Amino acid sequence: MYQASDVMTTDVTTIGPEATVEEAIRVLLENQISGLPVIDPRGMLVGMISEFQLLETVFDPQIRDESVRGFMTKDVIAVDEGALLADVASLFIMHRIRRVPVLRDGQLIGLITRRDLLRYVAKAGDQIDTFLNEVRRYATERSKEATLSVG
Repeated sequence: MYQASDVMTTDVTTIGPEATVEEAIRVLLENQISGLPVIDPRGMLVGMISEFQLLETVFDPQIRDESVRGFMTKDVIAVDEGALLADVASLFIMHRIRRVPVLRDGQLIGLITRRDLLRYVAKAGDQIDTFLNEVRRYATERSKEATLSVG
């Protein structure tokens, strides 16, 4: 309970690294989403591409034919399916990201958005106190660790 696998969406829209920027824009718009995991033919996560990154391309028509590989984030923050939701919530907050891919042995098996997490928390009702206490405890521990490593 309270793991990434409890919250993740498993029907994830993805794109390949060799797809064009124009294709990525079309996929985002058609699916009404703001970002896409980029996966290789084996299903391994190799990057993320977002609306923000694609905005760089709108004023240069020549760029639209280039591959997503050149614009995607390669150092993706991702979690294992067993990651605690407190960890996922902390990643959203600390890194100001909108989505976190969920992996099993490096392969994409799901995606958690901030909205997915908020929806799950709202449905949890009375159980939410346990979750919030877990997040607070985790944040406090991380804060102490950061202070110790700096000092």
